Amino acid sequence: MWRRLRQWGMFGVLITAAAVTVGCGGTHAANDRDQTVAVRSALGTAHVPVHPKRVVTIGWGSQDAALALGVVPVGMPDFSSDSGTKDGILPWDKPLLKGKKPALLNTTSGHVPFEDIAKLHPDVILAVDSGLDKQQYAQLSNVAPTVAYPGKAWATSWQDQLSLVGKALGRSDKAEELRRTTEARIAKAAASHPEFRGKTVVFGSQLKAGTFNLYHADDARLKLLAALGFTVDPFVQNLAHTDGSTTFSTAISAEQLSSIKANVLIAWYPTTAVQRTAENQPGFAQLPAVRNKAYIPYTDPPFVFATSTANVLSLPWMLDRYLPKLSEAAKNARPAG
Repeated sequence: MWRRLRQWGMFGVLITAAAVTVGCGGTHAANDRDQTVAVRSALGTAHVPVHPKRVVTIGWGSQDAALALGVVPVGMPDFSSDSGTKDGILPWDKPLLKGKKPALLNTTSGHVPFEDIAKLHPDVILAVDSGLDKQQYAQLSNVAPTVAYPGKAWATSWQDQLSLVGKALGRSDKAEELRRTTEARIAKAAASHPEFRGKTVVFGSQLKAGTFNLYHADDARLKLLAALGFTVDPFVQNLAHTDGSTTFSTAISAEQLSSIKANVLIAWYPTTAVQRTAENQPGFAQLPAVRNKAYIPYTDPPFVFATSTANVLSLPWMLDRYLPKLSEAAKNARPAG
């Protein structure tokens, strides 16, 4: 889970508009199976039956978007290893299953269970935030029309996830309504917490001794914090521009820790033992955010998952838990400059 969370966290990819195509036959003779919606992605165009009944999702976010739009997938990923949930179902998804029990698919470490998916006889496969390669996409497309990501693998914003799934399911109006509602929730949270404004923030993680990962300004975690009113620390912005990396995080050495001058420091760790290792590094306790009690560490798997892959369903669940922590840290922090 943790390697995936480190690698798959960016927002900000534009989707391509979907075109509607109608199958052969007269208007009155056509039915839903004679009509398709063409949904383009980076890996190809899926011709999805209008109002598909049997929906399978893989990757992250597709099942959240489908459930938010009122569609319960017949199959979706088993998230037990990614989020620490015993039953493999994310806590924000459970209330929307309506008593149904989707087949839970093993998709850990990029595995695509082609045979298990085929057995579900899907009308459409949604993989809008996934790591599918061209070969996997082609194999899945032989099973059912498959909607992949619009830009880079594992880099689809929650807004674009919602729009793509909405188009594929014939619920674009509802998707747009949910987008506006969710963005309004974020804006309201920002307005309710003026203490966030003027405070610089960095977001990090540590997976092993000796290095501390800092996320770049265009990562999903920091984009959310910026939307809430924080300012991404200049050190992170400069780091992203000078290290030549095309990823969304940079590992810094223990000797570079002292360069973190941000007012607020947030970090996730896979275990409390790793957290202790990070915090016992020389200089960590002297970081301004740590000294001022403006440091937010956490190890809870569902919360790590939600902050790393925020979307239309996980955002409300996460913000209720996140905002009090952010508020306390921001109030303890010293103003920038």
